[in-house]
Amino acid sequence: MSRWYGTLLLAVVFTAHSCDGNDSNRTEVLNIGDTLKPTEKKNLNICQNVNTGEETVELPLTITSTNDGGLYRCMNIKNLSNPIETTKYYVMVFIRHEVSSVIASGDICADNSSSNSMCLTIEEGASTTLWCNATDGYPTPIVRWFIRDNNKIGNKDTDLGIEGQLIIHNISYECTSLLVCKVGNYINKEKKSTVEKLIKVYVGRQPNVAITTLKDGKRQNSNTNISICPRDGMVFSCYANTSPPPDVVIRWNMSDIYILTWNFTLNSGWNTAAYFTSDVSITCKTKFDSIIQHDKNPLNATIEWKNIDLDCVSYIKCEAANMFGKDIKTLNLMKGQCQD
Repeated sequence: MSRWYGTLLLAVVFTAHSCDGNDSNRTEVLNIGDTLKPTEKKNLNICQNVNTGEETVELPLTITSTNDGGLYRCMNIKNLSNPIETTKYYVMVFIRHEVSSVIASGDICADNSSSNSMCLTIEEGASTTLWCNATDGYPTPIVRWFIRDNNKIGNKDTDLGIEGQLIIHNISYECTSLLVCKVGNYINKEKKSTVEKLIKVYVGRQPNVAITTLKDGKRQNSNTNISICPRDGMVFSCYANTSPPPDVVIRWNMSDIYILTWNFTLNSGWNTAAYFTSDVSITCKTKFDSIIQHDKNPLNATIEWKNIDLDCVSYIKCEAANMFGKDIKTLNLMKGQCQD
């Protein structure tokens, strides 16, 4: 809670100045509209807000906003013609006000759908602590956690019965969910103005790659070797089982010569690169350039390749990687029993 951390720091400063035994040093808890009164009413009391660095003001001071809170260093001037008789004292002022905004665990969501939402990806089996802090408000607010169910009727928030930090142990892969932290103090309660923040929790894992092949429209047996004949038309699909996110990069690698790369996010996939890793003959370059990329279905990189030349390529492999690791599957391309 950045606001409260700052307030505590101010309190330490105040304590450091209250060791002289002068009972004029004090703490005031006020509402907006209240008056901060001087310690000595008969004398001239000039104060400066140490925290905001505002210009010197004369007490009494009417509290107009939360900016009037903080530590004041004051001078009680008994004799204007004799500054030696000036007495210094400090007043710590807390302003009661409702919570108006919060910050929370996670990053801004990639879809940027709402400034009120944060996104967080946690690895399967990991433990983590979620937090949700008020950036303002006094007295100190309470944080309560809910889980939200979106349905046709509307949003249903189930109270988890947890206040403060939310600790998750050994999270399951099926625990992708939408959490809601609701923050407020008694002033919020009176005004029915509780502030909330949404945290979209995604549980991810290292991708698990599977390759499927179609030959003349027929699915081939799943193994590490596949027979190829001249003029064969093959469709290769690389599927990365890692849904829900995090984002995944899938690469088709043709014998470490030609690379095709896709990027996949929660809602989309797109090709970002197609390049040769080394010099190849014109014949082979033509063969590789004949590869057709199919529609980018979610987490499925599919290519169609006709007239595969085994003098140019002996294997192809699919690699899928995300923030938690990488998986690779390889297909060895063998010359089949072909009719000349």
